[in-house]
Amino acid sequence: MTSPICLARKAAVAICLLPLSAFAQYSTPMRNVDNPDRMPYQETVTVAIQPPYVNGFAYFPTPAGKRVVLEWASLVCSSTSAADIFTQVYLNVTRSNGTLMSIGQSPMVRTGSGVFTGNVSLGQTVLKAYSEVQVGAADGGNGIYLNIFHSDSTQTAYCNATLAGHLVTP
Repeated sequence: MTSPICLARKAAVAICLLPLSAFAQYSTPMRNVDNPDRMPYQETVTVAIQPPYVNGFAYFPTPAGKRVVLEWASLVCSSTSAADIFTQVYLNVTRSNGTLMSIGQSPMVRTGSGVFTGNVSLGQTVLKAYSEVQVGAADGGNGIYLNIFHSDSTQTAYCNATLAGHLVTP
């Protein structure tokens, strides 16, 4: 047989818990359409900057019907010239009105010589940039590109560029 004190304690606990269940409400699940994890974006492009040019372009696709949110950019370039320096890198994105916006990236750091590649420079940056599709391009076009400059126009420079982020529906 349970004692009256034990029953009183159990009743007090039950009374305390009763109002909590009255406040619990059913809610509809949240729509998760634009969650960055649902539509990741990562593209890698290789570009060769041939003589006599001092700059080259790495074009990236913009999927039709999507806005690209860029969060990270990386660039690794090599040249056989010991005097070659990668002086400037610009990220260009397409705005919603069709114009381009140019963003200067962090400077390249010379890391030394590679076995088969000559002098290697690299750079990376964390950013937040948005790009729309190119106006008039049914497939979305190449609304994102890097403009890469180097100093020695007598040598071919090779670059690997990677952009990462996610896609949202505008």
